[in-house]
Amino acid sequence: MYLDKTGYAAQRIKEVVNQDSFKIVDRHTLEVKTIKPYPFFPTLMTLVDGIEPEAFKKGEIVGTGPYKFVEEVTDQHVIVERNEDYWGEKPFFKKVKFKIVPDQNTRVMALKTGDVDIALYPALSSLKELQKEYTVFKGFKGFPFLMFNFEKPYIKDVDFRKALCMAVDKEKIAEEIYYGTADPANSVIPKELLYSIEGEYKGISYNPTEAKKILEESGYADSNNDGYVEKDGKNLELKFVFWAADQEYKSIAETIASNLKDIGIKADLSSLEPAAYQEVVLEKGDYDICLDASGIFWGGSSTMLYDHFYSKSGLLGFHRPKDAEIDKLIEEGMELESRNDIKGAAEKYKAAQIRAIDELVVICPVVFEKHIVVAKKNVKNFSPFPQYWMFYNGCTENMIGKIKWKD
Repeated sequence: MYLDKTGYAAQRIKEVVNQDSFKIVDRHTLEVKTIKPYPFFPTLMTLVDGIEPEAFKKGEIVGTGPYKFVEEVTDQHVIVERNEDYWGEKPFFKKVKFKIVPDQNTRVMALKTGDVDIALYPALSSLKELQKEYTVFKGFKGFPFLMFNFEKPYIKDVDFRKALCMAVDKEKIAEEIYYGTADPANSVIPKELLYSIEGEYKGISYNPTEAKKILEESGYADSNNDGYVEKDGKNLELKFVFWAADQEYKSIAETIASNLKDIGIKADLSSLEPAAYQEVVLEKGDYDICLDASGIFWGGSSTMLYDHFYSKSGLLGFHRPKDAEIDKLIEEGMELESRNDIKGAAEKYKAAQIRAIDELVVICPVVFEKHIVVAKKNVKNFSPFPQYWMFYNGCTENMIGKIKWKD
């Protein structure tokens, strides 16, 4: 998501290795010693491309995975075939053809005509009808959430942030915008994944009446009866930006803006394409609240805590306040996870989430979205990978290979 200028993976990794961390043992062995316990490092290393120089010069693709590249026709398809020399368990299918079909309805039509066996992301409104004839597979994708610009004076007030969260009708968003395929979120990790506090923690519930009360106690009042609150004679109007990646996000942002209006807050909505998002949200901080989307972009579920709550992550932005207690809990969790003490790590990570979301209201989770896959009845046991991308995203722009350190 944030690769164009910031090198999102590079920001992470520069915090845990330096020029003294790497040692070439022999032709086939690179020894790496991190600055501190960091269980996510092996995953980051998978983002490094190992290139065979002569093949690269010829424009050939050389890899070590279970499939070999056969053909790509831009905007039409990609074909791969089984790598018979693969070192691990060989895949079942000898050849797989990925067809590029941007339109939702066309993808479903291809399924109905027998042109494809599996169709990804059909229109959610069509799922009820499709389920009669096809198998629908679901798996965690990510979660839209509200993040706050902590450089804004009123945003620094935890009660104000709590009031904003109380105004968000998550149930309505899950049912009406996602047609029941999403679950209301109280935290950042869904119940299906490791380190989740869903079910143990109730979250900040939808309660517009209590939200209005909090605003009133904080000095906000609608003195001119225009439907919006003001303080010290100044109207409260929030610049509300949202990531324009998925079509549902516009509807979510509009719903939340309406929710905020119900408690007397005017929200000025603005959608942002990737380049504008980079500048407005990460570089300039020209917003009050932002509807963004997150998920597991790398590593396991604990990386979501590192990205959103750890102030020493090295990531850019105005939405990650410093809190020594949260940092300590995440660092202790990382050390325990590095030692494979999952139970001990869970205790630390769960405590970090409760402090971040319940006590400090660092973010406002909205819903857990799902990957949606429709397939013929003879397709069995399909399981979407629980990352934000259903399959591995091979983009390497501005990744670890371009990092340089200065003495």
